[in-house]
Amino acid sequence: MPDIAIACSIDNRPWSGEQLAMVEYDRHRHVLHEMKRLGATIEHAGGPLTHEEIDFLNAADARTACITARQSYGVDGITHLYRDLLQASDRMWKAVNAGTGKNAPMQFATADVTVTGLTIEELHGALGPASLSRDYALLNPDHYFIEEDGDGMHAMETFGMYGAPTEMHLIADPAIPVPVEPAAGYLILTAGSTSLAGDGTEINVLAFHQYKPLENGFTVKLGSLYPAMTPPPIVEGHKVHMAIEFWSMCELAAGVDAGLRPASCSASA
Repeated sequence: MPDIAIACSIDNRPWSGEQLAMVEYDRHRHVLHEMKRLGATIEHAGGPLTHEEIDFLNAADARTACITARQSYGVDGITHLYRDLLQASDRMWKAVNAGTGKNAPMQFATADVTVTGLTIEELHGALGPASLSRDYALLNPDHYFIEEDGDGMHAMETFGMYGAPTEMHLIADPAIPVPVEPAAGYLILTAGSTSLAGDGTEINVLAFHQYKPLENGFTVKLGSLYPAMTPPPIVEGHKVHMAIEFWSMCELAAGVDAGLRPASCSASA
C-alpha cells in the first residue's frame, strides 16, 4: 500500500480526515433514513434495519449499509425510488435559473487538496470511466450512480448535502468558458457543464478543477460554480462534498481503506 498523505483546506481553514469522516458518517445515516422513508428496505448484518437501528450504526457499518443500499437498486431502481424528490430538485434548479439575472455573478465553491505519495497520472490511471461508475457510491454518501451516456455522463447526486438529489447529464469540456481566472502555475484538471437528465434543461452549474504537479504528488483547486440565486447552503456544503469525494478518490487509487482514513493519511493542512 503506498504511503500517501492528504491535506485539505476550505476557505483557508484546514479540514482533517477525521472531520471529513464525521460529515460522511452523518450523511451515510441521512441517506439511509431517506431511502427507508421512500420505501426501501435497508439490510445489514442479515436483516432489515429500523430507523432507530440506523441511528445506532457505527461509522463503518453505516458506510457499508449505505453503499450496499445505493448500489443494490441500479439506475432504474434508484431513480424510481427517488422519483418525487428528483422532480422537486428539477423544479428547484429551474426556479434558481429563472430568478437569476442574465449577467448576475456566479457563486463559486472551492476546496484545496494537496496529495503526496501519489501522482496525478496514477490517479487518472486508477479511475477511468468503468472504475468510476463501479466505485461512484464509495466516493461520497451523496453519490448514487454515474454511467457513460453518449457525449457525456448520466449521474445522480445531491449537491452540497442540501435538499434532494439531482439526476443530470454531465459534459466534460476543458475549453468551457468559466468566469474564473486560472490560478498561477495550475493546469486544468477538468471542466464541464450540467443539464437535467429529464428534459435537458441547462442548470448552469459548472465544474472547474485545477492542478499543479509537485515533486512527489500534486495539489488541486477543486471548484464548482452556481447561478446567483442558488441557495447558499448548496454552495457552502459542496465545498465539503468535493473535499470528501477527492480525498476518497485518492485513497481508492492508492489502495487505502476509507474506514482507516484518520490513521492512514496525514491530516495536516
